[in-house]
Amino acid sequence: MTTFSEPKIAYASLGFSHLDLASLSCSDMIEGMQCAVHLLEHSQYLCDQKQGGASRLCQEVTRITNERAQLCLERRRAPRKMQLPPDTLLTLPVQFKQRVFGVLCVAMDREYPDRPALPLLSMQLMARVCSWILFTLEQSHFLLGQEQLLDYHVYGSLTPREQEVLYLMYQGYNLDQIAERLCIAPGTVSKHRQHIYECLGVHCQRDALLAAYHMGLISLMED
Repeated sequence: MTTFSEPKIAYASLGFSHLDLASLSCSDMIEGMQCAVHLLEHSQYLCDQKQGGASRLCQEVTRITNERAQLCLERRRAPRKMQLPPDTLLTLPVQFKQRVFGVLCVAMDREYPDRPALPLLSMQLMARVCSWILFTLEQSHFLLGQEQLLDYHVYGSLTPREQEVLYLMYQGYNLDQIAERLCIAPGTVSKHRQHIYECLGVHCQRDALLAAYHMGLISLMED
C-alpha cells in the first residue's frame, strides 16, 4: 500500500477542527461552492472517458485552485511513497467509506506561511466532492467494461410478471424469496427466470442483470 509523506504541519495542529460556515467570508464560500459545482459538472465528461479520468480530475483541481491545492492519488499498480508538493501545509483524506483514493494537498499561504492558501472548509468540501467523483468513475468504468464484454441479443419483450421477477433478482433476492414475495411457486419463478434469459439472449443471472441495466429495464430509482 502507498504511504504518504508527512505534510510540513500536521492537520490536527492547525486548530481548524471546529470551523463552521460563520468562519468563512462570503467570497470564500462562493469560491468553494463554485469549485465544487465545477468539478461535479466536469465529472459528467470524465465518466465518458475510457481512461485517464482520474488524471484529468487531478489536473482540473490544480487548475481551478491556481495550484493552491493538488489532488494526489494512490497508484496501486506501482506502490511507492507518495511525493507531496513541496509547499504542502496540510492534507485532507480523499476516500469513500473504506476506499482510500489519496489526499488533497493544500499549499501554505505565501503571506502567512502558518495558514493554508485556501479556506479549510472549502477544501473539505472539495475533498468530499473528489471522493464521490472518483468512486463514481471507478463504478462507471467497471460497469462499462463488463457491458463491453457482454454479448446479448433481445429476442422478445418481458411480461409484467417477468419484469417483477427481474427487478427482485436485481435487488438480490434468491429464487425462494422471490416466490414468497410474489406468492407463487419456486418452480414458476424458475420458469420466469429462464424465459428472461431467453428474451435477453443470455445464459446466467449476472449477464441478464447487466443486459437489463444496459437496456434501462432496471434502475436504482425504483422502489
